[in-house]
Amino acid sequence: MSHDWLSRRVIGYAHQGGALEGPSSTLWAMSRALEAGLGGLELDLHRTRDGVLVVMHDESIDRTSSGEGLVAQLTWQELSELDNAYWYVPGSGEATTVGAGTKSYTYRGRAPRDPAFGVVRFSEVLRAFPTAIVNVDIKQAPPNAEPYEGQVVEEILAARAEDRVMVASFRDSSLFSVRKYNPSVATSAGPGEVSEFYFALATDPDSAVEVAKSAPYVAFQIPRFYGEIELATEEFMEAAHAAGKAVHVWTVNDEREMEVLVKRGADGIVSDRPSVLSSVLDGLDCGFVLS
Repeated sequence: MSHDWLSRRVIGYAHQGGALEGPSSTLWAMSRALEAGLGGLELDLHRTRDGVLVVMHDESIDRTSSGEGLVAQLTWQELSELDNAYWYVPGSGEATTVGAGTKSYTYRGRAPRDPAFGVVRFSEVLRAFPTAIVNVDIKQAPPNAEPYEGQVVEEILAARAEDRVMVASFRDSSLFSVRKYNPSVATSAGPGEVSEFYFALATDPDSAVEVAKSAPYVAFQIPRFYGEIELATEEFMEAAHAAGKAVHVWTVNDEREMEVLVKRGADGIVSDRPSVLSSVLDGLDCGFVLS
């Protein structure tokens, strides 16, 4: 498969596996999102105390699971015994709900007997969904955790998934490490690189295109708004495309907003509502699904 991410538009990404339609970061939610018609998963990676890469949005397990504590301070064995659907209430419109009646937690208690509702390893996701596009966000860094960028790359390569996985991070340093470790693994632009492009675009669009052309990232992954500044404008997308870079926008749960962004030229939309996003992309006849 080509590393030209512009040819893959429009990728629908399920944020946390689709956290408003299934328990966050579980195999069950991911399966449902892909069955709904999306082509991509947007996930977050942490490493356990004993060196296992796991999918979890937060640095702690408190918000979604039956346990407490930081991922980086727990072992894989400890995590594997948890229920990661513990606080999810179907139809609540929330990723987690505390204080609902016991019967509201429909999926509570299925894990660990059913691993589809438990904490999942990154390698298992790549194996379980061999055709899905996967965007992974490296969430932790020193001093809160030992660096694990190299391990992320190694697991991508071991799964032969470098043609369908993109690595993202809110830290430029993590992305620089991934690129140095193995430049064949795709990365998005880091915060500093997005800022560089944005400010160049504000003064000289041609120079912004040249800045992005010479950069190693394959995509900008941005919110529609940063404070009161609208980032995901048509101008931003046109300049990014002129440089050969894709634009993925997060996290969009409103149907009308999805339509607006796709019509502006967004190459990917990240959403907590997979079924809604899939319906929008189908209606616009632009959803991308790997064969």
